[in-house]
Amino acid sequence: MKTRPISEIMTRQIHFIDINDPLINVRNLMDKYEIHHLPVMESGRLVGMLSFNDIKQVQYLCDFIGERLEESTVFKSLSIEELMTEKVQSLTSNATIEEAVEVFSNVSFQSLPILDNEELVGIVTTKDVFAAFLEG
Repeated sequence: MKTRPISEIMTRQIHFIDINDPLINVRNLMDKYEIHHLPVMESGRLVGMLSFNDIKQVQYLCDFIGERLEESTVFKSLSIEELMTEKVQSLTSNATIEEAVEVFSNVSFQSLPILDNEELVGIVTTKDVFAAFLEG
């Protein structure tokens, strides 16, 4: 079970965002597809990850100052680059589920982009790993 390749459990149809996309589009994408983690791309290269929690932190600030997120000057003034995690750990598609567990146990984020030859080929989350353990 632990030696199964991550490619067996990763999501292959990946939604991703461009570093220059407006944050409102990102939030709408997350809502529409119920996504919590989005790889951030720039010129076809992975440059970061943006999570639902990153957006939620801005939501809390907007709630505090009494502004709706969509209309907030704070939200409109922020960029993806300012909110994303830049130093992203990743795995290759031939990494094992055990390797994913090791990474997840040492970091605070809950998703890992899967890169083969620097090309984004998938994403795996803690939820995917838990489901694989329950199956096994």
